Amino acid sequence: MITIVLWMTRILGVDIGLSTYLANWSRLPLQFSLALGPLLYFYVLKITRPEYKFRLKDLLHFSPLLLELGAQALEVSDSIKTGAATYETQIFHQLNPALQLLAFISVSIYLYASHSRIEYFYRGLKFNGGDRYRYELRWLRNLLTVFGLLWLFWIPFTAADYFYYHYQLSIHAYYPLYLLLAVMTIWIAAVAFFKQEAGPPVEATLFLKLPLPAGLKQKGTWLKKIVKTNCYYQDPDLSLTSLAEKLELTVHELSRIINTALNKSFNDFINEYRAQEAVKKMHDPAFDHITLLGIAFESGFNSQSTFYRTFKQMTGKSPVEYKNDLKKEYSSYNLASPRQFAAIISNRKTTLTWSHRKLNRFNMFKSYFKIALRSMRKSIGFSAINTWAFQQDLPYVF
Repeated sequence: MITIVLWMTRILGVDIGLSTYLANWSRLPLQFSLALGPLLYFYVLKITRPEYKFRLKDLLHFSPLLLELGAQALEVSDSIKTGAATYETQIFHQLNPALQLLAFISVSIYLYASHSRIEYFYRGLKFNGGDRYRYELRWLRNLLTVFGLLWLFWIPFTAADYFYYHYQLSIHAYYPLYLLLAVMTIWIAAVAFFKQEAGPPVEATLFLKLPLPAGLKQKGTWLKKIVKTNCYYQDPDLSLTSLAEKLELTVHELSRIINTALNKSFNDFINEYRAQEAVKKMHDPAFDHITLLGIAFESGFNSQSTFYRTFKQMTGKSPVEYKNDLKKEYSSYNLASPRQFAAIISNRKTTLTWSHRKLNRFNMFKSYFKIALRSMRKSIGFSAINTWAFQQDLPYVF
């Protein structure tokens, strides 16, 4: 809003000939056209991600503004030398077309990025029964679209001024465009200001929702149960923001529960469930016809590298090694039924070599005795055949 107000102030000052009353007013920095695009983008970003904090590296989006300020400094220097207003200097007439072109390109790029940000916001939601959630931010999409169409009118105005009037077109011809852009900017700001919430509407949830306890440790237990019960981890696009919306929590509160109560990051917390789901599917014969990558996608992973890295961290083996061990286990004389679940650990160490539980030594020695008995029977059989073959002068059987 401040950028538009300063811009309109400069235009009105040029139109009414304010230099007659205030000789040096044109030297004030009133035009920030190259900042308009980034400001629109961060405006949309803050609406779609209320928890977003402006960072120092975000200032790089406003770095092209240095070109405009540099041009302003050159115009002021020329104005001091000639005594003319900055918008009447030769440098202004040389640099202003290039700055207008850069401003047009900048706003166009950031308008496209803003529409992409809205689409990304919707992809993070799960739709049930149509796209009713899209109505919540449709006002923002429509206003940005109208603003973009008005911004495109710069092309016919500038073309007519350049080819037919040789940059001599009266400033009054631009007034309708300036006025409509100012009205749209005010409208966008006013609508967002009077809206209490710019997120998806909260509806009655159909899943089992437990009351959130007061203690942080109980909150961690509640969170693990609700995530496992509703299988939120199977959503490959699940993020901290979307999970917070599903659980009706703030992003800060959810992050505090995961980091403090569970002592994990969000990705580690969700990937543990995904790795456990992958292990479960590997043990299920119904998934034998699906590749390991298919099992990973079915379990909620959206990247092969993430699946292999997480699976290795959680089980101590790669998915291929784990699957091969399962095949060996299934084909070992059926001495024992296969395990239904693998041991999932929460740290980054490999699985322990020895189990902490007391082993059933009777079953172990019983299995060894069966194997030894089979080997002895085979050896006696082969010895009898070889003895008979020796007596009959026949080839031996080994």
